[in-house]
Amino acid sequence: MKKLFLILLLFPHVLNAQHIPVCSHANYPLKSYENPLFDRWLSAYDVSFYHISLEVSNENTEIDGFATIVVRALESMDTLVLQLIDELSVTDIEVDSTLHPDFLHANDVLYIPVSANQGDIISVKIDYNGDAGQDRGFFAGISRAKDNTTDMWVTYTLSEPLNAQDWFPVKQVLADKADSLWVDITCDKNLMSGSNGLLEEVVEISSSEHMFKWRSNYPIAYYLISFAVGDYQDYSFMAPLSQPGDSVLVQNYIYNSDTYLDLWKNAIDETGDLINLFSNLVLDYPFAKEKYGHTTAPMGGGMEHQTMTTLVHFGFTLVAHELAHQWFGDNVTCGSWQDIWINEGFASYMEYIALQNLRSQEAADQWMYQAMGLALNEPDGSVYVPEEEAENVYRVFNYELSYKKGASILHMLRNELNDDDMFFSVLRSFQERYKDDVATAVEFRSVVDSISGEDYSWFFDQWYYGSGFPQFNLAWYRENDTLYIHSLQEGSSSKTPFFKTHFEISVETGESSLVYRFFQQKNEEVFTIPMNSRVNNLQFDPGSKLLAKSSVQITIPKGKLYIAGPNPFTSSVLIRLNQVTGQEWVEIISIDGKRLLRESIETNPYEFNLSELTDGSYLMIVNIQGQVFQEKIIKATLN
Repeated sequence: MKKLFLILLLFPHVLNAQHIPVCSHANYPLKSYENPLFDRWLSAYDVSFYHISLEVSNENTEIDGFATIVVRALESMDTLVLQLIDELSVTDIEVDSTLHPDFLHANDVLYIPVSANQGDIISVKIDYNGDAGQDRGFFAGISRAKDNTTDMWVTYTLSEPLNAQDWFPVKQVLADKADSLWVDITCDKNLMSGSNGLLEEVVEISSSEHMFKWRSNYPIAYYLISFAVGDYQDYSFMAPLSQPGDSVLVQNYIYNSDTYLDLWKNAIDETGDLINLFSNLVLDYPFAKEKYGHTTAPMGGGMEHQTMTTLVHFGFTLVAHELAHQWFGDNVTCGSWQDIWINEGFASYMEYIALQNLRSQEAADQWMYQAMGLALNEPDGSVYVPEEEAENVYRVFNYELSYKKGASILHMLRNELNDDDMFFSVLRSFQERYKDDVATAVEFRSVVDSISGEDYSWFFDQWYYGSGFPQFNLAWYRENDTLYIHSLQEGSSSKTPFFKTHFEISVETGESSLVYRFFQQKNEEVFTIPMNSRVNNLQFDPGSKLLAKSSVQITIPKGKLYIAGPNPFTSSVLIRLNQVTGQEWVEIISIDGKRLLRESIETNPYEFNLSELTDGSYLMIVNIQGQVFQEKIIKATLN
């Protein structure tokens, strides 16, 4: 104890230390700042194993039990530091089975004296109890709430991003995944408890209590450890993986109500189709030796607890999103909360992919249209979370940026690659390279570059690290046999004034609608398309592939007062003027000099019917603002 007091006298600021470790990337180095708790204490060891054993009820948020933590010293250690809120009382601590009365628990930090050399294995058992409920809304480590459809109460955990310390002693560092996990939950016999991994057994503790013993042997990030306790029923089935004969258990702890099961059974069953789809497109479900499943809880959405998601209902896109996290977030976890895109942007885009493959392209397009609409509400927003906002959970989990703009980035990357086999190869390689580990956007980009054989730093600089989105002002006209499209582009934010990007234009003619693809490399460019048909309209980005705002208008070439077409024509000619004063007129003269038509131009544009004319050449005379113009036009009826 004296040693700890001496440490605190030398380093008193540890009691006010910030708890988020911040990583930097090569292109965007971050400002370093004081984080003594992480730098001095938490980096000294690696967590190998958690065993959490608690008595829990669905009637309150009080917990009582112990946590055993096995760590490996990365350097010589005289103090083991863990994070645990002060509201929980620590009663006893054993280090390697020896009682240690000398410890300090202050400012949500637990300091335990140890004696270890580099490479030593230390086992610490901590007995603790108390009310873990902190009433922080969605971001509370442990909560109790009632489901209004069944009137059933549930106590459940949600530790993301830094709330695991609300209910067990923990090292809250993303990169330090525990190699294995045991969770034992003791509760009343009329209740059930779901958690991570496989259910080894249910043990009778007394006439009124039993213990659910869950075991997982996959690496797991601290915030993905969970439990939920409620009046549940077990509805389970097997789901196919990518190879015939391979399958995984889907174990669902849902409210113990026949009405509830009847309502959601088909939706729950569709989890199997989603597992099979993602396994085929990306990689087999990464925790196939254990399970996937759900526990229901009256929360605001869902939380992707590894192998057993907690969610409010079984809506298709919610189930798809949380399942996708098993790959993006659980198997491969964001390297820092600044790179939350690795979790939320990817899981959100898998909603689109689920709709595209299991519903319809129309449903997927509508999803993307709405997602981009939300992202467009953030004209100065960046998907990458700046360092100064990395501790703001509402910025980290900004719905428009981390989720919807994050999904839009992947959609646009898929469009830039313009090769679906390559795109899914990128996702697959990313999973293979960083499985059971953490990764940042820099590392994802390295996979993109490796698979594509190209440098996509420009794409990430503007879309991921940059701010806002492009705004296109398009002006077009058709002259002779060419369609001219003048594109003027600027960024919605001064921080990113230009976005180099492909974009698509749908050209609507009298006969059809054709899509053309362009690549804009500077703020102002003119694109041309050979076009001998009349153009009725242009539509920007018809497939919602680009996060952008746009305006499209027809214009008249510089130096001209009007344009007319098509030429040749089949039945009519459309004339468009800079302005109409009411004095303008048009005449059609035959080759032998006879006037065949004279009409005043009273609307803009103005279409005059020449269907009665025979095929051949004619002279068109246009009077505009006192000036007379002549040009040859040709009627050619299509056979």
